[in-house]
Formats: sequence, C-alpha cells, structure tokens
Amino acid sequence: MVATAPADQGRRASALAIPFLGVLGAVQGSAPNISSTALVGASRGLDMVGATLALGSSMQTMAIAATVISTGLLADRLGRRRVLIAALVVGAIGQIVVAASVVPAMFLLGQAITGIGLGALYGAAFAYIRVMAKPGQLAGAVGLFTAVLGLATLLLTFVGGALSSLDWRAAYLVVPAVILLLVFLVPVVLPAEPTVGSGKQDVLGQVLLGVGIVAFLYGVSELGRSLTSPRTLGPILLGLALWIAFYLVERRRQNAFFPVGLFRHPLFIAAVLAGFVYNFGMAVAFLQVTNLWQYVDGLKTLEVSFWQLPLTAAGIVSALLFGRLMTKGMTNRTAFLIGGATTVVGYVLLAMAHGSTSLLGFLPGLVITGAGVIICAIPFGNLILKLAPPEYFGPVTSSRTTFGQLFYSMGFALATVAVNKLTEGGTVNRLEAAGVQPNQIGTALDAVTAYAAQSTAPDTSLGKQALATAVESYSNAFSTVMIISAVLLALATGVGVLLMRSSETEPAKAGEQ
Repeated sequence: MVATAPADQGRRASALAIPFLGVLGAVQGSAPNISSTALVGASRGLDMVGATLALGSSMQTMAIAATVISTGLLADRLGRRRVLIAALVVGAIGQIVVAASVVPAMFLLGQAITGIGLGALYGAAFAYIRVMAKPGQLAGAVGLFTAVLGLATLLLTFVGGALSSLDWRAAYLVVPAVILLLVFLVPVVLPAEPTVGSGKQDVLGQVLLGVGIVAFLYGVSELGRSLTSPRTLGPILLGLALWIAFYLVERRRQNAFFPVGLFRHPLFIAAVLAGFVYNFGMAVAFLQVTNLWQYVDGLKTLEVSFWQLPLTAAGIVSALLFGRLMTKGMTNRTAFLIGGATTVVGYVLLAMAHGSTSLLGFLPGLVITGAGVIICAIPFGNLILKLAPPEYFGPVTSSRTTFGQLFYSMGFALATVAVNKLTEGGTVNRLEAAGVQPNQIGTALDAVTAYAAQSTAPDTSLGKQALATAVESYSNAFSTVMIISAVLLALATGVGVLLMRSSETEPAKAGEQ
C-alpha cells in the first residue's frame, strides 16, 4: 500500500518548485565539497593536524547523518517550511563561524552547526517533492530534483574551489551568500504545510540512533590510520551495538519516532540497496579516478575538475531521462536493474582504463558510471517517498539522507584504505624484487608518502625509484578496487531487484495522487 504524504491535499504545483528544491538540496551537497577543497588552507591557517584534521574533515558529515532524522521529525511537528527556513539560517551561521575561526575548536563547532542546519535543509527539501509533484509524476519530479541538484552542486563547488585557491575563508562564505538569496524565496515558491502528529518525541530513540551514527562514522574515518586499532574498531562496534539497541527499543515503543518495521519491508530494503549503489558507487568512482589522475597522471586541480565533467553531465542527463520514463510507466525495479547493471559496466571500463593518460581513455567509463549511479538515485528516492507513512513522513523521508551519508562515507574510506594497502604491498614487492635492501624499504616508502601528502618530489635515487614503483602499483590497485567494488554493486543490485520482484508489480506512477 502506498502512503499518502501529509499535505497532498494542499498541493500548489509550480513549475519552479521542483528545480528550486534541487537548488536547496545542492546547498547541502556542495558544502562538504567546498570544505574538502578549502580544508588544506584551513589546516595550515589554524594549525590543524592529525586527529583534529581528520575530525574537521568528517564533522559536517557526522552532524548531518546523526541529526537529519530528528530534524525531519521537527519538520512534521513544527511545519516543514518553517523548519526549512530555520535550517537555512543555521547552516549559514555555521559556515560563518567556520570562516571566522581562529582556533581549531571554533572550526569544528562551525562544521557541526553547518551539518545540523544543512542536514535539516536537505531532508525538508526532499520531503517537499511529494507535496509539490504533479499528480502521477512523482518519479519525474525526483529525476528533475536530482538533475538540478547535480548541476547546481557542480557550479557551487566550482565557485568554492576557485575561491579556496585565493583564501580558504572566502570559500566558506559561498554557502552563506547563496542562502541569503534562497531564504527570501522559500515563502514565495513553497506553500506552508500543516503540521503532522503530536505527543512524545521519543528522546531515548533519537539519542540511541544519533550517538550510534556518530560513533560508527568516527570509526570509519579512522580506517585510514589502522584497521585494527581500538580507535577504529571501538567506535564501529559501539555504533553497531547502539543501532541494535535502537531497533529493539523502538520495536516495542508505542511512541517510537521512527517506524522500524520498515526495515522488514522488502521494498524499503530494496530502496536502501538502490541508495547503496548510488552513494557508495559515486563515492568510490569520484574519489578513485580523482586520485588516480592526480597521483599517476600528474593532473592539476583545474584539470581534474574538467576531467570530472563527463561523470557529472551523464548523471544530469540520465536523471531527467529516467525520471520521465518512470513517469510514463517504467517500474522502480526496471530502473534499478538498468542503473545497477550500467554502473557495474562503467566500473569495469574504468578499471580497464587505469593505464590511460588521456581523458578519451576514461570517457566511456565516466559517462556510463555517471549515468548508472544517478539512475539508481531515482528509485531510491521514489520508493522512500511512497513508503513513508503520513504520521512518520519527516523521519522516514529524512532517513534517505542518513543512508546516503553512511554509504558515501563507507565508500570513501574503504576504497581509500584498499587502494593504499594494495599500493604499499605492491610497491614493497617490486622494490624487493629490484634488489632494494629491507632496511631501506621504510625510507623509500617515506618518500612516496611525502609526495602524496605534499606533492614533494623525491631528490634521491632511492626515492625516485620508489615513486616510480608506487605509481605503477597505485594504477594496478585502482583497477583491483574498481573490480571488487563492481562485484559489491552487482550483488546489491541483484538482491534489490529480487526483493522488488516479489513486492512491486505496479508501475512507479501507480498509487500516486
């Protein structure tokens, strides 16, 4: 049975509404991209190193994932448009705090405030799609939202990246500048929604979920340092334990703030798997081709941005195309199957192109991968919007952001660790085979590390030999990780499609009002 959104009966469709929601979502999407570019300058200006720097790079993501479901609950209780406006203001304040930081603690606080605000912003914007979509065109609206989000994220990220090369503080002011304009447009473009639900807020459930997410993501961020360290395994295991406790507690509570019974619904599980292909797939592809081009091909930042365009452009086109096809009757199952299979093919092509030194060699893999992952984003969003019960509309629709942040962070961390381990192992093996003495291996690897961290070319014969060996090993490691990731994505697609086969027989547009 398809749930009805709380404010369908008050819909005031506008041609600008869905694109406007995509721009709002892009504010959240571009903020971490801008931050990752500006973080190098911020770390130097504020003397952030080690654990503090790692926390600074992940603080915004943790804050988003930990609080977005709770802010979705607030949107139901207080009114979605009101919370959306407040979220814009909070996000702007957070970025201003970051830009004005004089000590690392102030920087981290600003990133946390930003994450809370922009997580609420994305969750509310996504939920509004159900309200503003024309009758029978929910999938098309999700596709248009995704396409505009991708294009606007690309533009804002480019502006922020350009400013970061001049002054890292200026880069962090891009989001507040955009918000200043958007906050006045919200009441003009979007109608007010009636509040949904009342009663207790289930503080225990929110705390268990939020703390569990923060702990898990912190452990994931430490994977690059060590796979077995207590600082890595402790938080991950704590997070998993708190999630189990959350599920067990919520299952028995009458005033639960999230309907955990959805985790037994085949279509909801399938939607989450589509989200895995979308977010994990995008994270691995985007990060690994970027690193390969920088470390192996020696591309500069501006050249890397240019080479990334086919990946993004293909996603924008596929979002519009498949949103329209699903509106005309294509099922979520068919879209997921096509998107997942396309992504797997794209990954294989990228793995085969690892030795190319031109954009042309990577172009087929970039286009196919970019199209595939974004196709999966449409059933991911479409199903969650359709399955969200009216009394839990905000929390369930906001969970899409939580899943996205978790899968993206996992893809980012696990792929990085795998490539680094494979590269190091391959480099050591090649150096030993070349006759380098064991007591000199550590010195050789230090030269490679210095080059990766600071782009400092080695000036010794051993360092040059190690770097040349590492480049070859990195290229092979990239190919291996892409193939392994392709297998994972294929498995997720296969399971998701099977779940949909037994649960979804009607077209994607059926059941909408």
